[in-house]
Amino acid sequence: MSENEIKDIFLNEAKEILGSVESDLVLLEQGGDAELLNRIFRSAHTLKGSSAIAGYAGVSGFMHGLENVLERLRAGELTADEQLIDLLLKSFDWVKYALYGDSSESDRSMSEERLIGRLRKYTERKDEQETKAKEGYVEEGSAGEGQLVAGAGFRYFRVWARFKENIFESGINPLSIMDDFVSLGQVVELKADDTALPAFEALDPEKCYLSWVAIIKTTHSREKIEEVFMFVKDDNEIRLDDVTSWYVKKSDNEKLTEDKKIGEMLVDRGLLTDEELEDVLAVQDIKNQKIGDIVVEKGFATDKEIEYALGEQERIRARIDTGTVRVDTKKLDGLLNLLGEVVIGQSAIARLADELPEEQSMALKNALYGLDRTTREFQEQIMSIRMIPVEATFNQFRRFVRDAARSVGKEIRLEIFGEDTELDKTVIEKIGDPLKHMIRNAVDHGIEETSERQAKGKAREGRVRLNAYHQEGNVYIEVTDDGRGLDRERIREEAVSRGLLSQGEEAPDDTLYSFLFIPGFTTSKEAGDLSGRGVGMDVVKTNIESLRGSLEIESEEGVGTTFRIKLPLTLAIIEGMLVRAGGNIYIIPLLSIVECVQPAEGDVEKIEGRGELVRARGEYIPLERLYEQFGLKPEFKNPWEALVVIAESGNETIGVMVDELVGQQQIVIKSLSGEISDTRAVSGAAILGDGRVALILDMHGLTGEMARH
Repeated sequence: MSENEIKDIFLNEAKEILGSVESDLVLLEQGGDAELLNRIFRSAHTLKGSSAIAGYAGVSGFMHGLENVLERLRAGELTADEQLIDLLLKSFDWVKYALYGDSSESDRSMSEERLIGRLRKYTERKDEQETKAKEGYVEEGSAGEGQLVAGAGFRYFRVWARFKENIFESGINPLSIMDDFVSLGQVVELKADDTALPAFEALDPEKCYLSWVAIIKTTHSREKIEEVFMFVKDDNEIRLDDVTSWYVKKSDNEKLTEDKKIGEMLVDRGLLTDEELEDVLAVQDIKNQKIGDIVVEKGFATDKEIEYALGEQERIRARIDTGTVRVDTKKLDGLLNLLGEVVIGQSAIARLADELPEEQSMALKNALYGLDRTTREFQEQIMSIRMIPVEATFNQFRRFVRDAARSVGKEIRLEIFGEDTELDKTVIEKIGDPLKHMIRNAVDHGIEETSERQAKGKAREGRVRLNAYHQEGNVYIEVTDDGRGLDRERIREEAVSRGLLSQGEEAPDDTLYSFLFIPGFTTSKEAGDLSGRGVGMDVVKTNIESLRGSLEIESEEGVGTTFRIKLPLTLAIIEGMLVRAGGNIYIIPLLSIVECVQPAEGDVEKIEGRGELVRARGEYIPLERLYEQFGLKPEFKNPWEALVVIAESGNETIGVMVDELVGQQQIVIKSLSGEISDTRAVSGAAILGDGRVALILDMHGLTGEMARH
């Protein structure tokens, strides 16, 4: 390989490593385990060695010094406190800048020498504190409030909390207390006991029937933990135990291999507690039975749950055994384009088959049927290669939330769910900026100040949750905060001042929230460093719609807000329904279609203020005459003579009037520039088998065009 090729490979790999280690450092600050610390150390070691091979001697030398600090952290000589994590994050920022010269990822004023100096001073100060601590002396103020001095490491605390039934009468919320407890570290175990819950008819909603067992890994002292239960420990059954010795012993003996034990899997899935697992292992030593059999005998889990865990064991082994090959994405794009040409050619042959005599036509169509099946499998294989988990995109926001929260003086934790959900690489690349803006809004506007949260009985630490999941052939991504929720009255006032609503006019939540996407619309009285200038949400909506996606908002005042993004799995090839209107062929994505009907004359109504409506399944929905949208001369002008395609987009349903259904087929999406089409009703184009170009309709954009007119 040439020197430039080696550098290119290194820079690509280094970007992935730096993104991963940044997320890992934030997790470590929140109470990560030994495996997480080992992963950070391995990343640093890889960067040190690879940068030397690629010719980046300065980076390699710097990483050597940084590796020494991480080694001391791994040995328990240093604690992952806020100050050290800050220095480590800035150190990796410097590496980013040294490799890529991107000032947006680095503090340019933080030179290599200054960073090394600050790290040296930090470690020297911690060494001095540790020496004094061993001598039985701790300098006043050297340890943070309730925090252990350097070198003491993590501790594990278990609480068993059973609150009296009438605790709500004293104005105390048990869940808030448990939230405060688990916010002091990393949750190792959290389980609710509902054995005291009465039958439904005897249930009193103003009484507390549940108790909780929770274990956290933390750097805080026992005194700090006990403060959480200060106001309830006298009148309620609260037991706090330091279980550090058992967990440390467990961590020392635990190795992560492909032969992950079935019992540990059940603990990870919450089906067994650690105490129950100990009990099972004790029986195994005596009887020499399989762990799964003992678990079932004791009633801790069912056969099906054991079967699932065994399947998970095989999946872990399969993932480890599977080799990987790095492929340039341009090659994948080229392969997908070639597949698109195959699909277009196949459509052309199918069209010719319709024109042949019946016997020849049937033979050709049978051959095409086999080719079509192979082509679809080929497409699925290519698309599976292009599909990548959203984990890397989600993890990049851990650092962002940490820094953004500190800049506004708030305590906020990012929670990530569904990180294994896969999405097309093209979509992943374009969704980062919209997510960043929504998270920024949640941090700046959504989450309350700490004092305000405590006054409302909420946990000190706010939560922002990222969640991804598959549903009905689409991917949904949710950004949820547990903050104050959207202020409907403030939005309405701003809408009235802009003339969007008349004074005293009421509007449903969907309408009010839609105003937030209007350029310049803001409910913030002052613009902050993060947001509040009335720009951004309109760009977010535009970017998501450019991906053929949609965005909806759910909010409850005082509880929180959820932004839900709906995206297609892929932007390349879709199943489409070909329809004819006024001599032109258009394509409606098959996933958007509910049904196709020919309405009766009495099913079509014109209502002032709502336009033309068509009744389908007992409900009236807006009717769009496609020929009017595109200025065409139709074959039919009356809906009861034509056909109406009922389609959905998000929460909206629309009836699209067409002259004829032509057929269903796979289509390859070709993008259109704004110079060709600036209407939101069109999301792209496709080449048909006869060489003609058909426009692909966007149902969400079509409803928007109807609203504009």
